[in-house]
Amino acid sequence: MSSAAPQPATLRSAFAIAWPASLAAIITPVLGLTDVAVLARGAEAEALAGASLAGAVFSLLYWSFSFLRMSLSGLVAQALGADDEGMLRARLVQGALFGFAVGLLLLILQAPIIAGAQLFLVDTSEASAAAGDAMRSYIGIRIWGAPAVITTTALLGWFTGQGRTGLLMAVTIGTASVNAVLSILFVLVFGWGIEGLALATALAELSGLLIGLGGAAWVLAQRGGVLAHWSRARMRDGLGALLSLNGDIFVRTLLLDSIFVSFARFGADFGDVTLAANHVLLNLVLALTLFLDGPAIAAETYVGQAVGSKTRREELFSAAWRETAKIAGAMALALFLLLVLFGDLLLSLTVGEGSDTAAVLAEAKRFLPWAVLMPLATAAAYHLDGIYIGATRGAALRNTMAVATALYFAAVFLLREPLGNHGLWAAFVLFMAARGVLLVLTWRGFRPLLSNASSG
Repeated sequence: MSSAAPQPATLRSAFAIAWPASLAAIITPVLGLTDVAVLARGAEAEALAGASLAGAVFSLLYWSFSFLRMSLSGLVAQALGADDEGMLRARLVQGALFGFAVGLLLLILQAPIIAGAQLFLVDTSEASAAAGDAMRSYIGIRIWGAPAVITTTALLGWFTGQGRTGLLMAVTIGTASVNAVLSILFVLVFGWGIEGLALATALAELSGLLIGLGGAAWVLAQRGGVLAHWSRARMRDGLGALLSLNGDIFVRTLLLDSIFVSFARFGADFGDVTLAANHVLLNLVLALTLFLDGPAIAAETYVGQAVGSKTRREELFSAAWRETAKIAGAMALALFLLLVLFGDLLLSLTVGEGSDTAAVLAEAKRFLPWAVLMPLATAAAYHLDGIYIGATRGAALRNTMAVATALYFAAVFLLREPLGNHGLWAAFVLFMAARGVLLVLTWRGFRPLLSNASSG
């Protein structure tokens, strides 16, 4: 059951963790691209615009609580580095119970959530009434999957903290596969429209939870038995650290989500076609740049183990950030070249080239150059996020995100009127680049980062 002392990361070992995590990370935006492709072929443009607005709402709801995955990942990695089996199991229970409670709360609050979305995204924008109707229908159905989604988020954090990214990949690919099959069946075969799309996604999210619970049981069996090594007395251990870190990363994630929601809201001012085009581009660029989550998660795992280890901390930490940085840089360059060479083709495959979607496709191609820049603009932010999460320096992540968010809204204020949607995209790219720059400026070298890791 007890594991050997942590070993320094190598390029091979870091890549072995990174590539399944990269595939897993792109599943959420791939779900979005699947939805876009299905709706583009089975519904009108207003439904696609409504899906864009609803997608922004669920980004805010679900990504706001992605802090649970990140905080658990760092803390679990540190428990693994310290070879503390009791704490490892306590983190599983703490995370799962917290996630289920949050998801249940979101379900209870569905009426005010829908009302707030209508007010902010439809009533005060140029979005059509039909887009608003589609948005409300989608939210009202998909929200029933919230307890499953947030609980699964906790399980994913528990997996990634141990470097078990194969399980992360299994959960997300299983979810995506169920979603794709049900979306095609409900929308294109049964003709249920956006309501069928929402139901397909909610059922897929429930399947993801079931796969995750099976994965957790398998890990426990490997670590000495599903029923062994539990201690009721330890279930409250470390709760203060978990809640404090969750608070910092929650604020950081909420600020990030405010960017995505505002991006959809500002895009709505340019009409349904531009709103839908932005939605397509954003899902495409997220599907690609989230490949960078792989080396970031590898950094979380190895940096966390370095912090938790009682010996060789400097050696472990140095190897962790250097080897994962090599993978992040190579991936960013490859994604940039992919978009340069095949961006138009990827858009055509996503939206289709029929008469009903021709305007959306043409509009998306107008703003494609901004999406091409995204892998280079986001590479440093993704990688450094992983390092800071593994070292549990939540305050630094919170503070740099706050400054980057302020820069984004200032850029929107200055650029949107003279440049239109180009100004909105310029502000978005600036925000992503600023995150990385600010985290670099916050870097104080190895020893301060490591010595402040548990308290930051």
